[in-house]
Amino acid sequence: MRWDGIYVETAAVVPGERETVAEAIAAGRYDAEEAARTRQRSVAVSRDRSAPELAVAAGRAALARSGHRAADMRLLIHANCWYQGLDFWNTAAHIQNQVLGHGDAIAFELRQMSNGGMSALDIAAGRLAAVPATEVALVTTADRFAEPGFPRWTADRGLVFGDAGTAMVVSRRGGAFRLLATAAWSEPWLEGLHRGDEPFLLSGAQAGPLDLVGRKKGFLRRHPSEEVTARNEAGMLTAVEDCLGQADAKMADMAVVVVPFFGARLSALQCLDPLGITPGTTLQDWGLTIGHLGAGDQPAGLARLIEEDRLVPGDRVLLVGVGAGFSWTCAVLEKQ
Repeated sequence: MRWDGIYVETAAVVPGERETVAEAIAAGRYDAEEAARTRQRSVAVSRDRSAPELAVAAGRAALARSGHRAADMRLLIHANCWYQGLDFWNTAAHIQNQVLGHGDAIAFELRQMSNGGMSALDIAAGRLAAVPATEVALVTTADRFAEPGFPRWTADRGLVFGDAGTAMVVSRRGGAFRLLATAAWSEPWLEGLHRGDEPFLLSGAQAGPLDLVGRKKGFLRRHPSEEVTARNEAGMLTAVEDCLGQADAKMADMAVVVVPFFGARLSALQCLDPLGITPGTTLQDWGLTIGHLGAGDQPAGLARLIEEDRLVPGDRVLLVGVGAGFSWTCAVLEKQ
């Protein structure tokens, strides 16, 4: 979709405290050989704030930076991947209450896994374009991958999970970045990669520590890894190429490409090599200090670019979201 008059005014990220890989290896929580493959140096760990509290902090920071009043906001979308601190409650309504403090807005909670922040941006743009009364929206994400339920260092291979809240203010009133285009694609055949052979349970209380490695092994016993790789790559490239085409742009036009904050080897295999880009075009170096933030990698990356203030007007940024399921949502933005 090509957009006209939609902007990401600002963004904010509130990460947890850094825990170094050296500390995790010394404590027996992380394998040294895996660390050499990922080249992860540290990861953001929230020791005292839940995921909703991180989202509230990021939302307040983004709202303050935007200069808007809370009363201006007419839409809030909160995306996440993992446990939000309580069962059977409305996380988005809590963030709405704590950040906006009024009911003259509609709030949604979105579960699109690690593609959640990007999918929320796409949906927010659509509502801003379609509903005249909605001029400003707040998109938040937050995940806290706390042990023992989520063993952040070993739940998966090729990446380490970090804790953070993020927020973006999206509007029709101008801002730091103009949203040129978005595009999305999905490949539901891959949903079993994160389900494996595990049975459906009556409640989360019955579940043990998450083991994504085991689930993937279960799926790969029934499906060739070559097909998994091919479908994964094709899905991402379909979304990226569609988005670039909608924006009348090429990959070479991008000043920065924000891909998921995977470890170095996995990022090269799944993102950089298929896209034909180098780590220097991305925020990989920073990502290797905070880890994969669930639904928040791309909003966090945008916040980082705003804080660094290294882009000049006319520079273009490609955001690439990848979520289990699988789904991909991309966006091209232009610095104002």
